[in-house]
Amino acid sequence: MNSAPSWAPWSGRRRCILSDPPVAHDAPAALAGFLGRVPFGEAWELQRKIWRGLAEGRSGGDVFLFLEHGPVFTLGTGGSEAHIVSRRLSAGEAEVPVVRVNRGGEVTFHGPGQLMMYAICRLTGSGRDVHAHCRRLEEVFLRYLSGAGFEARRREDMPGLWVEGEKILSLGVGARRWVTMHGVAFNVAPDLRYFGRIHPCGEVGARVTSLERLLGKAPPLREVAGALIPICREVFGREVIWSEGAPEGLASWDPAEERSA
Repeated sequence: MNSAPSWAPWSGRRRCILSDPPVAHDAPAALAGFLGRVPFGEAWELQRKIWRGLAEGRSGGDVFLFLEHGPVFTLGTGGSEAHIVSRRLSAGEAEVPVVRVNRGGEVTFHGPGQLMMYAICRLTGSGRDVHAHCRRLEEVFLRYLSGAGFEARRREDMPGLWVEGEKILSLGVGARRWVTMHGVAFNVAPDLRYFGRIHPCGEVGARVTSLERLLGKAPPLREVAGALIPICREVFGREVIWSEGAPEGLASWDPAEERSA
């Protein structure tokens, strides 16, 4: 019998061969929405609310949240602050907040122009494989980049995606009771100078790129998120109901109320 892990931050690499599962029309549809810019702490509270609903059986389908944050550095459970070179972009500017979260991996940057995809998913049956879940998250963006004319590659030693040797997507996931949290950060058009203030994902001298740098001009985040939905349907093998705002049932979510509960 499989036993559900406590919060298990995933940061390893294991070879997984994925094929598109048939769309399970009898499975609950996943809900997806674009929330715009949300402070990191509020987005984390929202993820935890959704996680509780799935883990306790009060919610049916998985949820994909697409959004962006204000500038913040995040560290995984075992991440080292030694990989933060400076918390200021330049002299005289405010320090970038640092938040340690229940995911795997070292330090990374989140900020305006970077599309976050938080995938709160229940892993069931033969799908109880956090490695395969992470590979699917990568696969969604690999296919998106392929459609844009770019060959993204994985690496054996580190999760994420690279284009011409420069990292464009970071991944960090946590799982408990076979329900996942966190997900990926896709560099659409962030200020790449922030990555020069850290060792991205613990890699000294890492090179980072963005869709804006590759294309010359990046599409709006909302447009990118919408284009990912049919790919999510293919890769995850389920219907995905897309909303231009918060997914159904979350539109009235109040982070202040949630924190006081």
